[in-house]
Amino acid sequence: MTVSVDLANTPSTTWIDPANDITAKIIDKIHEIGPMLREQSVIADEKRVMADHAIEAIKETGAWQISTMQRYGGFEGGARMLFEVARTLGYYCPSAGWVTVITNGSVMLANRFSDAVLDRVWGDAAPSMGMASVFASPSGKAVREGDGWRISGKWPFGSNVMHSEWTVNIINTEEADGTSTGVGFALLSREQYSVEDTWYVLGMRGTGSNTIVVDDVWIPEDQLIPFERMLGPEFEADPNEGFARHQTPHLSMATTIAAPSVGATQAALDFVRSKAPSRGVTFTTYATQAESGAFRHGIGAASAKIDGAVLLLERSADAIDQYARGAVPMPRELRARYRGGLGHAVHSITDAMNDLMWLHGTAAFAERSPLGKLWRDVNTGTRHATITAPVNYEVHGCGLLGTEYIATKL
Repeated sequence: MTVSVDLANTPSTTWIDPANDITAKIIDKIHEIGPMLREQSVIADEKRVMADHAIEAIKETGAWQISTMQRYGGFEGGARMLFEVARTLGYYCPSAGWVTVITNGSVMLANRFSDAVLDRVWGDAAPSMGMASVFASPSGKAVREGDGWRISGKWPFGSNVMHSEWTVNIINTEEADGTSTGVGFALLSREQYSVEDTWYVLGMRGTGSNTIVVDDVWIPEDQLIPFERMLGPEFEADPNEGFARHQTPHLSMATTIAAPSVGATQAALDFVRSKAPSRGVTFTTYATQAESGAFRHGIGAASAKIDGAVLLLERSADAIDQYARGAVPMPRELRARYRGGLGHAVHSITDAMNDLMWLHGTAAFAERSPLGKLWRDVNTGTRHATITAPVNYEVHGCGLLGTEYIATKL
């Protein structure tokens, strides 16, 4: 598969980024390892996990230390930085972009723990240390025991768990007498959890999103924090905190988890247009697809859908970063508006990907077709619960109408 990298290499707009020079350098390094990532993408799809050497190559670009605080050697970069890096990775290997978002997003969650916990986690660790997290639905149970918590449970599906050293899991909490105390987030080290092989899916197979299993493990008190401390506005409103803790983790993860599918669809567009001058249109007089007015119309429309999605996602990422520079939490109705934009963006991406499959023809459905693999990855990735269109449209509608929000995490 030989295509131009113009779409992946050129941002749609000029953005304000706390580390935009570093972003450009990371992206340049990704293009250097791009051919290797594209080859490894096929192997990762077959093995249902990315190869260790591919992960190490990604780490060496700096992509896995975007969200790590500067005091631990990270870039403390923003949502726009992660979006641009992840969509570039997604251009070559959607799973590579996905696990990069997950490890950085998990670090965003970890950043909400106390300084003492963060020192414990990053004291002797590299800034590119891998992390996983599951924060969609509470699972398992944490029971208070002494000055800590006794934890057991299973959490599907933990993207990047195969290359993680820590994981942050949403969990039901209760006192020693069994009294429920709500929902919290537990931070566990690699020796405290095992992995159950459950990731058998059609797309994004290389993410290795298996089930995290914790069996009767004790953690200290400060490695579990309540829901509101993790996803509430406490840190975002504290003028004494810095950029990393001002950044809203849920909207950031929702915005950036769409990036690998954007990059994959841009790769699909480049693939289809690269083949158009040599592929014919069966049962017509057209010698090539490029001569067909219908084909030219279709590929132009698909490209516009991708561009529109990119602009909506960049709008969300830029707003997240702008609010993170201050100490005023983003209003809920604005978060809801961006959630609606996310839903529309991934809907447009999926439409564009499907359009490109129609345009290229039935060869796209060959088992070894690179276009078919991209189609499976995009149609899987855009169904993630945080970005799925129907729910996000309704969240936006709640904000427009002033009704009660259907989601607790905005």
